[in-house]
Amino acid sequence: MEVGAAPPPFWAGGPAPGQTYIPRALGQTDIFSPGSGTALPAGRTLTPMVTGTSVLGLRFRGGAMLAADTVGSYGSLARFRGISRLLKVNDCTVLGASGDLADFQHLRQLLEQMVIDEELLGDGHSYSPRALHSWLTRLLYSRRSRISPLWNSVLIAGLDGDQSFLGYVDMLGVAYEAPSLATGFGAYLAQPLLRAELEREQLPTREEAKELLERCLRVLYYRDARSFNRFEVAVVTEQGVELEGPQTLEANWDIAHLVRGFE
Repeated sequence: MEVGAAPPPFWAGGPAPGQTYIPRALGQTDIFSPGSGTALPAGRTLTPMVTGTSVLGLRFRGGAMLAADTVGSYGSLARFRGISRLLKVNDCTVLGASGDLADFQHLRQLLEQMVIDEELLGDGHSYSPRALHSWLTRLLYSRRSRISPLWNSVLIAGLDGDQSFLGYVDMLGVAYEAPSLATGFGAYLAQPLLRAELEREQLPTREEAKELLERCLRVLYYRDARSFNRFEVAVVTEQGVELEGPQTLEANWDIAHLVRGFE
């Protein structure tokens, strides 16, 4: 600093009183001001911050069912314990998402606006679960191709005509249908239990399906460090969509001290 020069302000580069402050990007020398239009360059989600773990899906006689716990994890911290990750889209479709909860909120806003626009047409038609599954495939693949993915794995369940439907889409746009589906750790821990039950000649009843999903959620609560013992269930039948819960799993940790070798 030259002799006699005025010292820089104590909060140089920081917010001025009454001014909106947005942290500067690397190499950016100006701050945001309401009238200048200067702001940070567009960014990309590199690491999801608050996330949800597994969503389970199962077709049964007369409908389809989704189940998911209600925790939003900030890293390894169970930060938010009352978040619903199941969404009623319309009277024949429900959606469940794991992954980044902020991206799920964005996806929910898009779907809610789509449903409103469709209802305003007043033509008596609504989106089927198969149509929404197809649209989500295109959306997530498009975002992935622009190197700005939505960090979610999504299950769509519902009734398409008189047939139950269950479909999966991930952040890359990979999509398929199956009688049982699971995202996250559930693909490893719960899916074998679901598939074993579906080896029978016919689909389970609604009561059997719910009991099976609760058993899978209990296994995940024991084995997945990001899961929680409070959960919700969404059921789609000819009568419409029912959201049940949140409910609490009964757990038994009496033999936990016998588990060794996983430290």
